[in-house]
Amino acid sequence: MYGSERISRRKLLVAGATASAATVAGCLNNDNDDNDVDLEEWEDIDEFYFEGVVEHWTGIEPDVIEDEENPTLHLIEGQEYDFRWVNGDGVTHNLEIWDEDDEIIDNYQSDDVGEEGEETTLEGVAATEEMVTYVCQYHRTTQVGDLEVHNE
Repeated sequence: MYGSERISRRKLLVAGATASAATVAGCLNNDNDDNDVDLEEWEDIDEFYFEGVVEHWTGIEPDVIEDEENPTLHLIEGQEYDFRWVNGDGVTHNLEIWDEDDEIIDNYQSDDVGEEGEETTLEGVAATEEMVTYVCQYHRTTQVGDLEVHNE
């Protein structure tokens, strides 16, 4: 580098130290949304409604997930939930509840829906701690959201 483009060794070291400090501070001050969950917002919820498209699930209802892509859902252990969704793009989708090994839990799997505007519901899903994700088996890398199961 020449002229005004030249960066002094001191400036480079200061920039590196600043970046490192910011990274460490970020790790120590892990402002993870999961720590800030207000479970009272989730207590009375018993149904989730999504639009399914290849790129993601979009939250429709309740308000706490409205317009979010692949929203994290906070479930209360033992409570039952319905997962209702509408096909938004005319491509075949389904919704499954998986454990950490990507296995379907208790046969919690909706019907396949392939027509735009068609709806289906996975009913009576009892929240258990082994539940980790809700996913479309056909688009498992894009249509997947986290499930966080909490004790009351």
